[in-house]
Amino acid sequence: MKNGICPNCQGKEIYSGAGVKRKSGMHNSNCIPVSLFRAAALDNFVCGQCGYVQSFIAKEKDLAVIKNKWPLVF
Repeated sequence: MKNGICPNCQGKEIYSGAGVKRKSGMHNSNCIPVSLFRAAALDNFVCGQCGYVQSFIAKEKDLAVIKNKWPLVF
């Protein structure tokens, strides 16, 4: 969806939350837990045609922590 096309319906009406200043809401609702005391903020993309949502880790340093701590899926 970062390329402006929805993978679900091929729609081109994509809205990005990447520029939202505060990434985490109540109870870190726009984050995923990375470790016991750390959460990673998400950039969300929403298709205005079908409502499909895709999320990406907002900061590269958080992605690096996930790569170190989470198991790789084979």
